[in-house]
Amino acid sequence: MNDTETLWPVLPDAVEEATRRLLAKACERDLSLATAESCTGGMLASLLTDVQGVAHAFDRGFVTYSEVAKIEMLEVPAEMIAEKGAVSREVAIAMAEGALRRSDANIALAVTGFADSGDEPGLVHFACARAGRKTAHREEHFGAIGRGATRVQCMRVAVEMMTEML
Repeated sequence: MNDTETLWPVLPDAVEEATRRLLAKACERDLSLATAESCTGGMLASLLTDVQGVAHAFDRGFVTYSEVAKIEMLEVPAEMIAEKGAVSREVAIAMAEGALRRSDANIALAVTGFADSGDEPGLVHFACARAGRKTAHREEHFGAIGRGATRVQCMRVAVEMMTEML
């Protein structure tokens, strides 16, 4: 049986292994993680809390699906959302930095995108913040592969980015 009990039926083995390594390294370095999720709806937080023995590296997750939630929970400026759109580089960075400020985590990963609809299905922006470092951004174009497949791909990218930020 896989370590990630909730997501194991759909999670590629490589993503599960990468998640275990990320959490183990975070524990070894006494670092904690936070998430700010929109299009993934909490799936990343679920992944990071499913791995037995190392899930304590996870501090908290913010599921900010609506624009109001991004503004209220993560302090993303309403003007930024109005000007750039909720699915943008700028908003992803603001989400990650807001999650870092509003948590006790050392590293925060944000994801916002169009899982299966919107202007461009499969367009997802990621940002990863860590105090004292430049916030990293990544834009992915997964294409119209469907909501579930897009979310699974998001797990892969998010784990990669957090690992790089360690």
